[in-house]
Amino acid sequence: MADFGIAQIVNKPDQEMTSTEVVMGTLAYMSPEQKLSSANVNLTTDIYSVGIMIYEILIGQKPLGKFKMPSEINPKIDKRFDEIVSKCLAQEPADRFQSAVELKDAILNIVSRQASASGAQQKKVSTSDSFVGKCQYLETLKETKHSSTVLVENKETHELYVIKTKERSDSGLKEARIFRNARHKNIIRVIGAGGDAGKMVIMMEYAPGGTLADRMVKTYPFEKAMEIVIAGAEALEFAHGNGVIHGNLRPSNILFTRDDAVKLSDFGFPPHYSLMDKNWYAPPEKKTSKQGDIYALGVILYQLMVGKNPAYDSSGQVYLGDIRKEVPVGIQKIVRKMLALRVSQRYTEAAGLLKDWDAYQQSLVEPKVGKIDGGIQGGKQRRNHRIKFAIIFGSLGLFIIATLVTIFLFK
Repeated sequence: MADFGIAQIVNKPDQEMTSTEVVMGTLAYMSPEQKLSSANVNLTTDIYSVGIMIYEILIGQKPLGKFKMPSEINPKIDKRFDEIVSKCLAQEPADRFQSAVELKDAILNIVSRQASASGAQQKKVSTSDSFVGKCQYLETLKETKHSSTVLVENKETHELYVIKTKERSDSGLKEARIFRNARHKNIIRVIGAGGDAGKMVIMMEYAPGGTLADRMVKTYPFEKAMEIVIAGAEALEFAHGNGVIHGNLRPSNILFTRDDAVKLSDFGFPPHYSLMDKNWYAPPEKKTSKQGDIYALGVILYQLMVGKNPAYDSSGQVYLGDIRKEVPVGIQKIVRKMLALRVSQRYTEAAGLLKDWDAYQQSLVEPKVGKIDGGIQGGKQRRNHRIKFAIIFGSLGLFIIATLVTIFLFK
């Protein structure tokens, strides 16, 4: 795909209409709100355009005016495509699919059922039957000379899984077997792992939200960046506690569920960098360790906020540049400690990072608490002063009365 953002005119007034001959896109693929103003476009505007393309693929023509559903034109087309087209082309944005993930899952559901009905199988997934029963191939997600990653569906439960196969190696197999039994909310769920003399196979849950690498086209506010990184740190703390080092943490190994929950994957897998490429996520000491994982997570945090790979000044301190104006000092300290070149100055474990994050969050609350406490203390002090004054004046009054009585009696 190309030409992202061209159809949305920047700095045009909200009332500017297509009728004024402002070029905003191809009319045949434009949603109703986009035809009115470029200021109205959002994620569902793209969903509308995709719906037109789906219709065109199925029927061979664009849906114009009061159009018929695909199955009405061609009875051989699954009626569930009618539902997808109808939802994509809803007039109101709120009635459409609200994300590309949701639309993708709906299409995959139809494709998988059709494959099941036709008995279509893919030889690459025949080895997966021992894990979750009979599975059927849906899509090849990635394929290299030495490995492949495919998406499959359990025909009985209709759950989606990812199967990774690669040439026989112990790298990643031990770790996968550990996570088959040890579960954490921020680590991808492993269904099964095994292999023979020639191949290693790992089956895991499918994360339809894609990878962090897919989402790094722009920088993140430090709050959102820290949200992702802290989820990763919690996963690392759990993994390290179970004797597992990731060793190759990078954006492509950070996945998202449908609800955007963060999941780490591929623990123990070897790096896949050519000799011509630099592994920016490898620690300076070039060792696989807990601190190496923390350094890699720090690089990811830096990339999320700055949009570049980490740079260091002459003293060896990581250079934060313009983000120093936007990022609180407490977060800057965390970044520097994660990316310290010297191991002795870096976090020794993820728990230390999480502790500093908790301390930062607490610092945002303490001033308010202090103000409330100060008000309470001030109120107590004022009440104490009033009591003291009452006692003093009361005593003075009693003294005067006693004096007057004495004078009166002995006069």
